[in-house]
Amino acid sequence: MIRWLQILYTLIVKDLGIEIKSKEIFITIIPFAILVVTTFAVTSNSTSQIPEDIGAAIIWTSVLFSGSLAMIKFFSSEFDNQTMSGIILMPVPKELIFFGKSISFFIFLTISELIILGAFSILFNSNAFSWLILLGALIFNFGFSFIGTFFGTIAARSNSRESLLALLVIPLLIPIIMFVVEITKASLSGFSPPNLSTWLGISICYDIIFLVLLTFLFGKILEE
Repeated sequence: MIRWLQILYTLIVKDLGIEIKSKEIFITIIPFAILVVTTFAVTSNSTSQIPEDIGAAIIWTSVLFSGSLAMIKFFSSEFDNQTMSGIILMPVPKELIFFGKSISFFIFLTISELIILGAFSILFNSNAFSWLILLGALIFNFGFSFIGTFFGTIAARSNSRESLLALLVIPLLIPIIMFVVEITKASLSGFSPPNLSTWLGISICYDIIFLVLLTFLFGKILEE
């Protein structure tokens, strides 16, 4: 068990170390995330009285765009540099590779979200760091990381990876997007969302189902 955790840690550190040296993903997603939020702020009539539904849409549209960019960059570099082939040949369970990639992508996604929430809070004079929004972001990130890792590995082998990845991932994210948008709207308005426990239950179950299913299928697609 300890050996597997050490291998998992090594895979995560490897991904983070490569990004720290190249800064390819951060240079791509950070300016883009800030640009998207700034564009919405500039085109809004009043940044201090923005409706809650518009605010939620701005936050999570920005997250989806920047997350999709990070996902494409993250998995494309693995296949372009042929490092994925070496990882696949490692004598370790394929599930560890899946978890390692998912956690690394989770970290990149979380960093981009914190930047987006910070930019939104400053530009729109709102508190985007409430515990409800952060809880929703955590649940959303888990689902996005698992689904993005699985389909990112598939799409990275294709020449049309950008369009293919969006077509595969975004439709599957709709249930947790609905969840996180609802609690963001409620949080920005200063009220607890109706049926919060129901939304939480559905979203957590959704994440667990996809985690189990995609973990099982990941080894199959690597063998193809």
